[in-house]
Amino acid sequence: MTNTVALTTILLAAPTENGAAQATPAYRLRKSIAVVQFDLALKGRIVFLPEGAELRVVGPSSLCKCVEVVCKNQLYNIFEEDLLGPWSMVLKNGRSRSVRVKAVGACA
Repeated sequence: MTNTVALTTILLAAPTENGAAQATPAYRLRKSIAVVQFDLALKGRIVFLPEGAELRVVGPSSLCKCVEVVCKNQLYNIFEEDLLGPWSMVLKNGRSRSVRVKAVGACA
């Protein structure tokens, strides 16, 4: 059996009719929070994002009750409760901008 790993670049903010990028929800952490990060072999590991980290929501996660977020151009999976809890705050739309991230996909 052969495994193939492909890297894809995803634009996190889609252009609207007038050409402006539509902002994705963004949050700033008020305390350090554990998240899951997958490597190229699709093995997950737990890492801690520091207090003050800015996260942008990418979409739903393959992990139950989680969403995918980007922090400093790295993709993470975080529980919705952690992202929406009192230890994070929503950033204003003016601070949001489009971000490029490399997503990992595998095929067997």
